[in-house]
Amino acid sequence: MQAHLLALALGAAIGLSSGLPSAAFAQAQNNAPPKGAQLTGAPVGDWRGGPVTDPEGKFAYCVAQNRFDNKLALVIARNPNGETNLAIGIPGAGMAKGTKFPMNVRVDETVKRNFTGIAVEPDLLVVSTGKDDELYEGMRKGNRLIMQGPTDTAIFQLRGTGKALGELKTCAQNGKGAVGAAQPGAPGAPGGGQKPVAVTLPETLRSILNAAGLRQAVPLSLAGVPEDRRPADFAWRIGPVFGGVREARAPAEATFESLTTNYLDVLKQRCSGNFTASPNPVETLPRVALRTANVTCTPPEGKINVSILFYKSQGDIFTVFFHEASDADLPLANQARDGLTQVIRKLGTEQPPAQPPAGGPQGQPAPATPPKAN
Repeated sequence: MQAHLLALALGAAIGLSSGLPSAAFAQAQNNAPPKGAQLTGAPVGDWRGGPVTDPEGKFAYCVAQNRFDNKLALVIARNPNGETNLAIGIPGAGMAKGTKFPMNVRVDETVKRNFTGIAVEPDLLVVSTGKDDELYEGMRKGNRLIMQGPTDTAIFQLRGTGKALGELKTCAQNGKGAVGAAQPGAPGAPGGGQKPVAVTLPETLRSILNAAGLRQAVPLSLAGVPEDRRPADFAWRIGPVFGGVREARAPAEATFESLTTNYLDVLKQRCSGNFTASPNPVETLPRVALRTANVTCTPPEGKINVSILFYKSQGDIFTVFFHEASDADLPLANQARDGLTQVIRKLGTEQPPAQPPAGGPQGQPAPATPPKAN
């Protein structure tokens, strides 16, 4: 199981920022544990999880996750081959993406292993343990999981893992099922072969996507993820391409060009490998200012491309539409971005009616940001 693929699927599940675009809106957190800390934690709730699909919608693996009172999150993932990954969510850790750490993993001082952990995100460390039935059964039946790095040690009390890891194993073997009471809308939440909870996009946003030729966009639920940890205000999938939109009120004195430049600078800071940004000139229209850009980041775990549309509408609302894709799917991401650009450019050029109906003309999306999620 590749660590970076695990991170992409689990970022939202455990409430950690995982996408490049979301990082540009996020505020840095200063609550990382002190160096040399030994953090012992008990679970603060029940273990939850279920199956996770790949970008093609096919079953990939199952996860079980929990949060602990030491402020850490622990995710255990297992695929049909019996291979297991352990992921630790460390809010505010600020690790350099791609950094590798020697990790000593123990269960009750009886099962002892040495692995390598990789920081797939600044706040997410993944340890691939491979197929290790003794370790897995140790976690299922044991009392404490001890994960020791070069400076810090995390100790997780394994309360509830007997049932949870049994369900995780069954889920991985069958490609369906749930671990505990899976949260509706979370990755792999639907259990027992049931359909996922229906997800809809706001009417204004759906109108914009439809006008851009993106009727095939499948909404993705962000239910259960705190607002400040969501990868987007709203998200969707177009085949293998992940799309989303973020918006924020910009300071009145900030220029549109500086907003876009600062955004790209944050993306560069978050990229642990080779980074390129290709912004196009700013277009200033009667009702909006807009700009498009392409970004690539090539960390050790794999290259990512992002096609971006920036625009600032009336009321100083700064909006970013983004579509992430591999090299093979970049044309689809660019096509989605360019379709949205045409829509916003057209609406930003038109003069508003003298007395527009509330919420904009019927059936015509206004060039303002999509409404916030409830």
